[in-house]
Amino acid sequence: MSINNNYSSRYTNDKVNAVYPVEFVVRAFLGTYPGLHMSRDHYVDQRILDLGYGDGRNMPLLNNLGMKIHGVEIAEDINGHVRKRMKALGIRADLKVGTNAHIPYKDNYFQYLLACHACYYVEPGDHFSDNLAEMTRVLEPGGYLIASLPMTGSYILKNAKSLSDGHYEITSDPYGLRNGTVFRVFRSKQEIQKIFSNDFSDFNIGYCNDMFWGIHQKVWTLVCRKKIDHTTLRKRN
Repeated sequence: MSINNNYSSRYTNDKVNAVYPVEFVVRAFLGTYPGLHMSRDHYVDQRILDLGYGDGRNMPLLNNLGMKIHGVEIAEDINGHVRKRMKALGIRADLKVGTNAHIPYKDNYFQYLLACHACYYVEPGDHFSDNLAEMTRVLEPGGYLIASLPMTGSYILKNAKSLSDGHYEITSDPYGLRNGTVFRVFRSKQEIQKIFSNDFSDFNIGYCNDMFWGIHQKVWTLVCRKKIDHTTLRKRN
């Protein structure tokens, strides 16, 4: 089965309407940390893309913040299931089919882009640079990217096949969902900044290192902003 079918089956078989946000997402949007610089006063009516939103678990939080929610997933079955789930919760969300490298929205459309355990999936024939270019395209200058990125040593990378440029093919997913897919993995904060710094600045980088009952998850947590082209702004003015 393809990853599209795997995830479609997983999410559509989940009939529970209650969903709960990922911890790092709560901390990013609501936390007050000396190493995190993201304004908490401008969420209302801001457009946010929840890229690779899965079961929609972060949407109730985004809705409570007053944001205008848009989402992209790899299969219409997932979109249809989550539309019903959000309707039951009284949440409006515009959901479309797409991938990390093919986001069906116009340039500079979003003020925020959330990629929770998502943007590092690389489709066959693509490179992580394609994902990054597309995320950059749909964010407006000054817009925020909030993302998680795999660290070396995470459970999902056990026996993974090293490819090139930090890309790995997953071979031993204990959940049986992602075998054969390609992840972009990051070894250090410096590597993240090097890869993202052409288009982003104001880096806020943390990490999670969790061990829960046999699942050792290690991920970077990233908040940064799309660079503003001041030369272009001067020409417009």
